[in-house]
Order: sequence, then structure tokens, then C-alpha cells
Amino acid sequence: MARLRFLVILSLGATSLFAAQIPTDKSPTAEPLLPVIDYKACPFEGCTFRKWIVTKDVTLYSTWKEGRESVAAVKNGQVVTGLTGVHITYAPDRVQVLQPLPELRLQAGDIILRYMYRGEGFADIWAKGQWRREYDCTFITEKDNAGCLRDCAAKVISEGRKDWWVQVKTSEGLIGWAKAEDQFDCMDSLGGDSKCDNPESPSSSAAEMPTSIEDARIHVEANLRSPEGKAYDAKVGAEFTQKHSETARFCKESGADGTENFWMLLKLAAN
Repeated sequence: MARLRFLVILSLGATSLFAAQIPTDKSPTAEPLLPVIDYKACPFEGCTFRKWIVTKDVTLYSTWKEGRESVAAVKNGQVVTGLTGVHITYAPDRVQVLQPLPELRLQAGDIILRYMYRGEGFADIWAKGQWRREYDCTFITEKDNAGCLRDCAAKVISEGRKDWWVQVKTSEGLIGWAKAEDQFDCMDSLGGDSKCDNPESPSSSAAEMPTSIEDARIHVEANLRSPEGKAYDAKVGAEFTQKHSETARFCKESGADGTENFWMLLKLAAN
């Protein structure tokens, strides 16, 4: 009888041990290690690496990583070439499920982790221990109650922290990194802006940007040192003498102080 009781107890103990090793849907699943880094990232619909117009002064760095050093600076109105990008998620958005989502095997109260945004409501998410890349997240309502386009079965309860760094090349050939913060125009190939078709043309970049007197003087002096500039200067000088000699004589004769150098205000036609 004693032997029989021992076998029964041993059998029950083995059964309990085996049952404890079977995972259930309620068991916790480790979240992806942070930060989550996406290379070659261009995180919105129409995002394209091509010629971009700088819309405010930007410092370029040696890397997107910690310990970076400044390597160059580009100014408002310059044109750079976007080469690649890196998206870093330091903390994902946390999204709470409000009603069952059978496709994701989620119930009310479950949490979805949202990482890089892809555009048009799509994003990379983590749910039930699985990655869902470029998943349609239009069922999610943002914290400000915007965003949801269907069902509204989940809502953002905390916003994460993410950065997008882009690598660009200047017209001088310098390459550096900058954190993208709306300082580059023409990133969106679907924007329909005609100046982005040829951003280096005068009509699409420099001509539309304010220019300081000092910058204009530097460009003029550089142009005058070229063969074409010297020829143009000689032509304008001859025409000026013919057209404005009387005005120049009047200025010289009426000047109270020295007249070796003086300013003249001219109104020029468009041509």
C-alpha cells in the first residue's frame, strides 16, 4: 500500500511539473531591446533621397551616434543631396486595445508597441511577441483624439521618443549627418512642388530665398573675376558712361565733401 501511494504522488508531481512548462497566452513576452534602429530609413509616404533645399541653417555632424563632431554647416537656400537615413526609437508609443482585434489575436486591455511610422497610417508595431512591419494602424486613435479612420479599436496612452537622422552631401562634396527637424524641403516626391524638379535652378532655390547685401557683394565680386564677368563689366562700364555721364558730372560738381568715391541709386529694368 505504501508503494502504491508513493507512485501516485510521484505521478501527480510529474504532471504538475510538465504543466508548469507549457507557455500560455497570458505569459509575459519580452519587449524588443531598445533602442530599435532602422537603417536606410525614410519614414513617410513619398519620402525620397534626392536633391533637397535647405530651409534654415543646419550643422552637419560626423555621425548620428553619440560622440559626434561638427564637420560642416549649410545655410538657408543651399541645395544638398540626401543620401540615406537612420531612424532610432528610444521608446515606442504604447497603444492600448479597446476592443478585440482578431487579426492580431488581441483583447481589450492588451498593449501594442508602435515604432517607426511609414506614412499614410502605416507603422512598424510589436504585438503578442511578433513584429508586424508596415502594418495598417488606421484603427488607432492618437492622444489628441485624431488619426483613427476605421473601427477605432485602440488608443495611444503614451507617446515614445524617436529621432530621424539623415546623411547629406553638400555641393562642395562634404558629407555629414543632421537630425531631420523640418529644415529640408523637397523630401516628399509626392508634394507636387515644381521647384523640387530642378532645385538647383535659379527660379527654384536662390532666387526665392532672401539674400543679404554682404552675400550679394561676395557673389558679384566672384562673378566679376570670371572671363564672362570681366566682359560684362567692360560692356556695362561703356554703356554707363554713355547713358549716365551727365548724372555723374552733376554728382561730382554738387558734392560738398570729397567726390573721389560716391554712391548712385539706379533703377534697373528686368532685362
